[in-house]
Amino acid sequence: MRSFLFALLLPISATAQINNWDPRWYASDSALIFHDDLDYYLNAYSEPEIKAMRKQVSIWRMNFDKLMRQTIHELRDYSEGHGMEPAAHDFDLPIAQQAGRYRLMNNQGKIRAFMFGSISNPPARVQMERWSHLAKKYAKEADVQLFVIYGRELHPGDRKKFKLYPQPKSETEKAAYAKEFAQLGTLPVLIDGLDEAVYTAYGRVPNGAYLVDADGNLVFRSTWADARKMEHMIDTLLRWYKAGRPKGFEPR
Repeated sequence: MRSFLFALLLPISATAQINNWDPRWYASDSALIFHDDLDYYLNAYSEPEIKAMRKQVSIWRMNFDKLMRQTIHELRDYSEGHGMEPAAHDFDLPIAQQAGRYRLMNNQGKIRAFMFGSISNPPARVQMERWSHLAKKYAKEADVQLFVIYGRELHPGDRKKFKLYPQPKSETEKAAYAKEFAQLGTLPVLIDGLDEAVYTAYGRVPNGAYLVDADGNLVFRSTWADARKMEHMIDTLLRWYKAGRPKGFEPR
C-alpha cells in the first residue's frame, strides 16, 4: 500500500510525463483503438503539483485508513487489467447542475469522453479545470461531449481542505457535493448513486477516464485522467472520421 504514497512523492521528469504512454493507435474493422493507460502512478503531474496535492491530504490516512486501503487495492487491481470488463457500460444518471438526466447510449453518433471525480479528490479537481479548457476548445464540435461522473470520495473528511466533506450518507448529500464540485469547472457533472453501480462497472478507480467513440465502442481507458491524452485522442478521432475512417490511417 505504501507504493501509492510513493506515487504522490515520486519526482517525474517532464519528458517522462509526456512519454509514459504510447499515443499510437490501430484501426479495426469498426473502430480506431488507442492504447490504454493503466499506470498505477500519478504520471500526469509535475513534482510541484504532486507536492501541492500531498499537502491537501493526510499521509497517515493514506497508509492506515480502511477505506483508503481498499481504494489502493482496487487501483492496483485495475492497473493490472482487472476489475472491469473493457467495454462501454450504459448508464442513465441525473445531472448535478440542472434538472434532467443523461444516458450514454442515447448519445450515439457523438464522441464521449468522461472521467470520475469527487470534491475530495485532488487529481480530479485539477483535471476538472483542464478538461473545462478542452470543452471550450470543442464547443463548436457538436459531436464531442465531455463530462464528469461524480463517484466515490477519495479523501472524505481529510484535513482542513476536505473536513466539510465526509462520506455522503444520502443521495441528497452526494448531490450537494456534486453541485459544489461542478463549480470548479464548466463540465456537466453526472451523479452516480450511493450504490456506486456505474463506478463499479468502470473499475472502481476514483479518477479513471474513458473515451467512447461515435459508434459506442470503448476505445480508451485509464487509471488516472489526463486532459492532454484525451485531447490527442479526440483530435485523432475527429480527423479519422473526416478522412472516411480509413484502415491505414496515419499521424499527420
